[in-house]
Amino acid sequence: MQSREKQPVSTVVSRAKILLSLLKINPFGKLTTNDLTKDKTHPFSVFRGRTELYSFPESQSEAAARVQENVRQFNGNYILVFVIFFLISLYKQPIPFLTLLASFPVTDYLDNLIIRKGLDQAYPFVRRLLFFISKLGIAALLMRTEVVIAFFFSLLAAYFAMLLHGALRILHE
Repeated sequence: MQSREKQPVSTVVSRAKILLSLLKINPFGKLTTNDLTKDKTHPFSVFRGRTELYSFPESQSEAAARVQENVRQFNGNYILVFVIFFLISLYKQPIPFLTLLASFPVTDYLDNLIIRKGLDQAYPFVRRLLFFISKLGIAALLMRTEVVIAFFFSLLAAYFAMLLHGALRILHE
């Protein structure tokens, strides 16, 4: 009776070790530029898949191989997961979200203004300096409105979701 109680605990411990070992691997190790430039992104239903497509890996090396191969197959979907996490984190914060959205046209407007006034031809250094100052101002504003914090928390959540999904999804033969 004692061995029955210890076996589930040892199984839980070994599975926890397998999942924790994923933090040491580089999930992007086998990713190539061809994987990033491929036209076909799998639909979300294929990305999610049926329950038969998931199982717990038997070893740390199998988990690492699964993660690296699934990152190659589903890189577009993992980017979409990050964007969804990021938008959800900004959903209840309208000021940071609007600040982020406003930063793009402001930068574009300043660049067009510099070109229209001819500063880019007469003083190329001034253009770069003004562009750098505007980027610093926008970065400070985004940090003040906590967009950076939302970005990093979203990145962290998407990374862990990628590791977990990649480890549990069975590779296609």
